[in-house]
Parts: sequence; structure tokens; C-alpha cells
Amino acid sequence: METNEPLVADEIPVGHAPIVAAITPDGRHVYVTNFGGSSVSVIDTTTRRVITTISVTSGPWGVTVAPDGLRAYVACFGTDSVAVIDTTTRTATVSIPGLNKPLGLTVSPDGSRLYVASQGGNRVDVISTATDTVIASVPVGAGPRNVAVTPDGTEVYVTEEGANAVAVIDTATHSVVDTITGLPIPFGLAVSHDGLLVYVARDGDDSVSAIDLTKNKIIDTVPGFHAPSWPVVTPDDLDVYVVNNGNETVSVLPTPSGAYPDAGPMSGGTPVDIIGEGLGNTTAVLFGCQPAASFTILNDREILAVSPRLATDVKIDATIGQDTTRTVGRFYFLPDSVLTKISPTSGPLSGGGTLTVTGRGLITTTSVRFGTVAVTPSSVLDDKVTVTVPPAEATGPVPVTVVTRSNSYGRSTFTYVGPPGITSVSPSLGSSAGGDPVLIVGTELASTQSVTIGGAAADFGVLSDTRIAAVTPPAATLGPANVTVTTTGGTATAPGAFVYI
Repeated sequence: METNEPLVADEIPVGHAPIVAAITPDGRHVYVTNFGGSSVSVIDTTTRRVITTISVTSGPWGVTVAPDGLRAYVACFGTDSVAVIDTTTRTATVSIPGLNKPLGLTVSPDGSRLYVASQGGNRVDVISTATDTVIASVPVGAGPRNVAVTPDGTEVYVTEEGANAVAVIDTATHSVVDTITGLPIPFGLAVSHDGLLVYVARDGDDSVSAIDLTKNKIIDTVPGFHAPSWPVVTPDDLDVYVVNNGNETVSVLPTPSGAYPDAGPMSGGTPVDIIGEGLGNTTAVLFGCQPAASFTILNDREILAVSPRLATDVKIDATIGQDTTRTVGRFYFLPDSVLTKISPTSGPLSGGGTLTVTGRGLITTTSVRFGTVAVTPSSVLDDKVTVTVPPAEATGPVPVTVVTRSNSYGRSTFTYVGPPGITSVSPSLGSSAGGDPVLIVGTELASTQSVTIGGAAADFGVLSDTRIAAVTPPAATLGPANVTVTTTGGTATAPGAFVYI
């Protein structure tokens, strides 16, 4: 949807050549980098005035604030480093080296990682905030400029100036899983706190686009800016602060009207955030012709409603006062998703194998979760989803959850298995004709897939996680033979553990 009427208000003077802005978790302050002034301006969001200016090293570009609000991080293009600001004293305290012409950066929701767009290396660098060191790098396309992370930490969005696009990175697999095109010279971007929208500053046509993250599609574009370089969203998701590099100001605009999310199961029960104007006197919310299961007026611009049970896609109408009813969005009812099984059901701690989920109503799958780790699928069909298994830190079962746009969840269990070990084989002697029963004792044997003795396959049965009963195959040669056990966690060999006589 395109709109022709600018919604910009309140321009706040900052420093020379401002680029990027970040807002503190409490919403009280906005930090703005001044590239030309080697400084950071701090704006009070109540008074909408600059209250202090912090000096940093050459060419500050990106800025982000830690979830606890105690640190701000600034990408310093001129010195290939990241400056760390103590937000209590409002001074730069640490410099992190090892970047390559860093521009945008963002911090993970748990505060443990920084993601930095190193434009000089066409990569995104990962920094540990515990050690203030670079621990990994992810190759991306040409001209990475700025980055943003989703609230659940599963995806990082990267503006690629050279391709006029936004790339989507899966943080579990460190790979690009989607690309959104049609964005003329995209500079900065910001994800809403509810994880439903991403805002992209378009320097090429002085506008800002809103992208629906459930569909990865542009839903609104607002003109009227001045070489916009960076948006930042307030904690309540109702306002967006946009840095205007062209006239050294910061603009404020409201978020686009609509219903978020715009899809849910036919069984109802989906919380829907309705954004609009003049909603404070709402007396009824209708999904089609049926009343919402419930609704709460949060303020004059926002209502939280719960979808009723329906079986079609409908308009959402709000009755304002006693006489006025208007459409405030659309909502699509989707069939419930069902997970029937996964295959395989176990694998090594290192991950890396392909897991297949089967079921029905899976076509809108957005991620597959292994415990708390979310992975973007490599293939999605209505009855089958494939995904790469992520690594784990400990052995044992984790729930596998399929997340779809219908807000339904199917669950199974995947077991991470450590590498097997063999401690003994008894008896250790037997006939070269084979057919002798033996007991293999060891560790992590429950997922055994094959047993070989002297290189030949042996019939076997798993008795427990520490014991396997096997029958020796005929010998190729007399003498010592290796005993090898292969499980979903790896392979173990006991050299010469059985002797053919």
C-alpha cells in the first residue's frame, strides 16, 4: 500500500552528518551517531531535545543499546572498531578491534552477541559481549550496511546497498534464507518489538517502508524524509524515529494502521494488535460479523483483541462510540497445523543432518524449534518440512516444535546423542564359522544402527544404553578382529577385541 500524505512531525537538531539512532529499553533516551562530528547525541524523548554529546573515535556509524540499558555500542568506521559507552556515565570506556569498515550493528535479545555489518569484508561479524572480541564472521552479499535482529533472536536482517535488497540470515545456520527486493538504496532498518514489522529507510527515494515479517513483503511506504538513514522504534511500537542525514534532523512518525498479526487458526484465540487513530472510544470489535472473543483498549491508537472462532478471511471493524463503524484491518483464518512425526528422531551433538517433519497444514511454517533454538526450514510443503538440525551443548531429548502462521504448534522429541564408546566384548574368543553370541558393553549405545566384527555386519539387538547383544559373522581370516559400533551419535571401534580361532 502506498500513501501520499507525509506523517512526519517534530524535527530535532543533532550533530554534524547524523547517521543512526538507537533507543534505550525504557524509551527515555535516543542515541544518535554524528558521523561528521565523531560524536553521539543523546535525545530525551520526553522533551525531544539533545541533553548531552559523547565524543568517540573517527567515523561513528551504527549504534545499539544493550537490553539491560547499561551499555551502548558504536561502530567506528574510521578505526575498524566498536566503541563501548557506559550509559550511566555517558562516556566511551572500551574499544573492540578486528572489524573491516563497520557500519550497522545490533545486539541479540539476550545481550550476549553483537552483529556488525563489516562492509569492507562483505560480511557480518559476531562479537561476544562477555569478552568484547570477534568470535565469528558470516559472508553476505555486496554492500552490507546495517543489521537488525528479531525479538526471538532467530533471524538477522541485513540491508545490502549494492543489491537494493534486504537479506535475512538464520542465526542458527548462519546462512541467508530470504531476500526482499525493490528497496532503492536501503540504509538503516529496525524491527518492531513485537516482531511483526521491520522498517527500512530508503535513501534512494526519501521514504520509509514497513515490511510484514510474517510474509516478508512491503505493506506500506511513507515519503517526505530528507535522505533518511536510520529508523528506530519506540518500546510501545507506536512511533518510529527516523534520522534525516539530508538536513541533520530526526523525524517522528506513527506506525502504520492495521491488524498484527493478520492470520490465525480457525479455532480462534489469536491475540491481534490493532493500530489506528481515534480508537479510545471503541465499544465493539468485529471479525467479519462476529464479535472478538475479547478486546482491551490500550490507548487512543491501539487495541488488543482476541480472534473468535471462524472459518474464513474477514474484515476487522471497530465501532467508535455509538454510531461510527470503520474497517481497521483484515484477518485470515488458517487451518490448524498438525505434526505427525519427525525423522530421524536422534542425532549427534554437532547437528548438521537433515530432519524431515511430516503432518498437515504446514505450508505456513516459519521456523522449527529444537528446544529454544529456532531454525528456518530449507523446504516447506503442506505435508512436509525439512530443516537442518542445529548443534547442541548437551546430550538428551529436546522438544521439536513447528511454528506456523496459524499460531498452532505440533510437537515431537529429538534426542541428541553423544559419541559411543566400547569398554568390553565378551566372550572375546569364538569360532571362525561365526554364530557365537557376544555382549558388547560401553556407553551411548541406545541409538546403535550397525555392528561390525572384522569388517562384516553382525546381527545385533540393543539391550540398554550400555549393552548390545550381537552374533558373530563368519570370519574372513583367523585372529584378532575389530569390533565397531555405529550410532546416530558417531562410531566407536575396539581394535582386536574379538579373536577368531
